[in-house]
Amino acid sequence: MDSAMRNLWIIPLAIVFSAIHASGQDSTKPSLATPEDHSKTTWLVRPCTANETAIGSSPEVIRLFPDERPVFQWCEALDVPWLPNAKVLRFHAAVNVDYSGTAAIIKATSESPIWSIESGEGLVEQPSPNLPNSLDAMNDLLRSAKPVLKNSQLESASILYLFLLGRENRRSHSFFRQPEKQHPLSTADYRGSYQRRGAISVVTLTTLSGVWKLTYSSQRGRLHLDSVVENAGD
Repeated sequence: MDSAMRNLWIIPLAIVFSAIHASGQDSTKPSLATPEDHSKTTWLVRPCTANETAIGSSPEVIRLFPDERPVFQWCEALDVPWLPNAKVLRFHAAVNVDYSGTAAIIKATSESPIWSIESGEGLVEQPSPNLPNSLDAMNDLLRSAKPVLKNSQLESASILYLFLLGRENRRSHSFFRQPEKQHPLSTADYRGSYQRRGAISVVTLTTLSGVWKLTYSSQRGRLHLDSVVENAGD
C-alpha cells in the first residue's frame, strides 16, 4: 500500500486488478458488509392505546397462560413500518420484590394466530432465545412483512427479535423498566456485521449485554429466522 501511494501511476492498474479479482471470487464466501450502515433505522416504542392495553386481558391472550394468568400493570407498543398490520405489544407485570414478569404479545395480521413470548426483569434467568414458540412468532412477522424484507434489513429485523425477547439495549439504567412517553429503538445503538454464505445469512449484533448471532435462510422468497446464539463471543 505504501508503494502504491508513492507511485500514483499504478493506481489504475490496481483498480483493474481488484475488479477482476472480485469478479472471480466465490459468492458463497462471507461478506463483512453491514447492510444498514448507511441507512440507520429508528423506531419509537410508545405507550399502548386503550384498545391495545385491553388486548392483555382478552380471552385470546388469557388462553396463552393456562397455568397462571398474569396481572399486567402497563403496556408498550412498537410500530414497525414494514409490519403495517401487526400488533407488537409488551406487557409488564408489577414488580415482585426483585422480579417483574413481561410478555410480548404478537399478532402479525388480523388472520394470524396470537403469540406470547414470556420474559422477565430483575433477578431472573432469561428463557432461551431459541425456543420454538419464540422463533415461530418472529417468523410469522417476517412472513407478513410488506414489502418483503431484503437482506439489507436483517440488522433491524434482528433488533426487533431482541425487543420481543426483552433483550434490546436499554437507555435507562434502572433495574426495572418504567412507563414512559416514548423512546427510540435504533440500529445506531448496536454494532452489527453481516455474513452471507449462499442462501444462509448470519447477523452478529454486539449489545450492552453481549454478542448475539442470528442465522437466517430464505423460504419461499421470504426471510426465515433459523436459530439464535446468545453470548456468541464466549
